[in-house]
Amino acid sequence: MIKKVPVSQLCVGMYVHDLGASFLDHAFWRSRFLIQNERKLRSLRESKLEWVLIDTSRGVDVPAAAGTQAVPEANQQSARAPDAEPPSATSEQQAFDDARDIIEGSRQQVQQLFDEADLGGKIDLRQIEDLVQDMADSIDGHPDALTSLARIKRADQYLYAHSVAVSALMTALARTLGLSDEQIRLAGMAGLLHDIGKIGDAAAISGKLGRPVPPCEELQRKHPQAGAEALSRDSNVPPEVIDVCLHHHERFDGQGFPDGLAGEDISLLARMAAICNYYDEVISTRPFKKGWDPAFALFKMLQSSGQFDMDLLGAFVRTVGRYPVGSIISLTQSELGLVVAQNPGTPELPVVKIFYSIRWSHAIPERRVNLAEPDCPCRVMPVVAPVDWAQSGLPVPSIV
Repeated sequence: MIKKVPVSQLCVGMYVHDLGASFLDHAFWRSRFLIQNERKLRSLRESKLEWVLIDTSRGVDVPAAAGTQAVPEANQQSARAPDAEPPSATSEQQAFDDARDIIEGSRQQVQQLFDEADLGGKIDLRQIEDLVQDMADSIDGHPDALTSLARIKRADQYLYAHSVAVSALMTALARTLGLSDEQIRLAGMAGLLHDIGKIGDAAAISGKLGRPVPPCEELQRKHPQAGAEALSRDSNVPPEVIDVCLHHHERFDGQGFPDGLAGEDISLLARMAAICNYYDEVISTRPFKKGWDPAFALFKMLQSSGQFDMDLLGAFVRTVGRYPVGSIISLTQSELGLVVAQNPGTPELPVVKIFYSIRWSHAIPERRVNLAEPDCPCRVMPVVAPVDWAQSGLPVPSIV
């Protein structure tokens, strides 16, 4: 049922069906969305909106005594039962299921957008903004689900999947940095479009040729300029997004390309993109190379000299965790653990699901352990070499 509700009566778990006002009166990118957290609820209350329409079949209802007004709508679904669990209390499994749906849908939409651009069409910015909003909502609800699942890629969808992954990482990093809603929106858009200069190149998309073909150095060097030129033909594309497309391969020490910019001459979003793009590239398995373990990738990035803005890299580590969700790490007592959650205050001490004995070379009963607990006997062994346990035939459990 669709109901007209004063903004003052909104609560977390409601599904906004229509904002009932001009876009000039609010800062929301979409007119339909779930109020997933207090932050979004506060934004609604601080806007110029006086009332909104909610859909009680997709979110929680308000008490009948509150005096809301039902709005007839054809083919309505049945209202949610009063004792149903609100969306804000969904299980960890549901969070990962939702994130998986967002990723799969986003990859398909990005492929369609890129195919249309390759044929000379314009980028549908409204659709891009909708994708970014979905990612931001998912990250609000469960920070680890989207970024961990975005690692998984099919070879024939690499370019699109990589674009979605970088967008998710950019959005999550922007939230860690405390950037404004507008900057978060731009960060997500820039992540989706940063590699658009590679469209039409079969090697970049990987798999369409049916053989392992790494992108040639010429393509790697020219795609930022090609992408920026393509985006510049559309006056609606924000200049910040074009800048990221052009400069996401610049290095903090000035040794990058295409312009050899250094330090803060590189925009904040482009410095963020350099980190997110590099990280997703090196952890991704391609037909012509095996991806690094995420924990080892961060280890190597932190050891790099001059490539990244180290302050931003520190924020990125806090975003994905020193040992990202989905990583398999070696623990004291010769055991392996799958990282299943982060402890925000201690990124080097995640929550793990211990499942394998290295000493005895066989699976052991799974147990969930929080390494941040003071009395936890387990410790993480230092990462000194890339060990891809996940590809070694081990009986790896699910994250949730």
